[in-house]
Amino acid sequence: MYKFLVVLFIFSIISFQYKINVEASDKYIPVEKIEGADELMGEEQPEKEKSELALMMQDIDDSYKAVEEMSGYYKYKKKQWRIILEAGENIAKITKKVRIKFAKPDDFKYEEQMKIMQEEAKKMAEIAKDKDKDGSLEDQQWQVRRLRQTCAICHKHLDIHIYPNLYEKKQKE
Repeated sequence: MYKFLVVLFIFSIISFQYKINVEASDKYIPVEKIEGADELMGEEQPEKEKSELALMMQDIDDSYKAVEEMSGYYKYKKKQWRIILEAGENIAKITKKVRIKFAKPDDFKYEEQMKIMQEEAKKMAEIAKDKDKDGSLEDQQWQVRRLRQTCAICHKHLDIHIYPNLYEKKQKE
């Protein structure tokens, strides 16, 4: 009888620990907290210029994600329209800075996609300003898709993978 209770006790402790570990694995841990994260990913340490560009792109991504999160809603409240307006203005402003500071005149496709992203973000802000107009919700959802397309085309062109673990490098024979 005691053996059964001891085994049951040990099993409950193990399953409790497993539950805690599984729940903790879903929590976001900043890359700065992980030692040697770049070495694990096989990436080199970023240069100063790249890190500044990466920070600017992260700001664009944060604004985009705020808008994308709401893109499936069938009706927006005033607060959500304000978020869309601010995100559109922020993306347009930062994209303009990126186009000036990190221009690639020899790369036509990059320049074209950055220009499109800036224009689409401006349109997003304009739609949010005219939120009471008929069809503004659908127009806003279209703008989110246009931004997604623009980002995907540019990332594919530059061979930038947001999720590098999905694109494992093939070993050369």
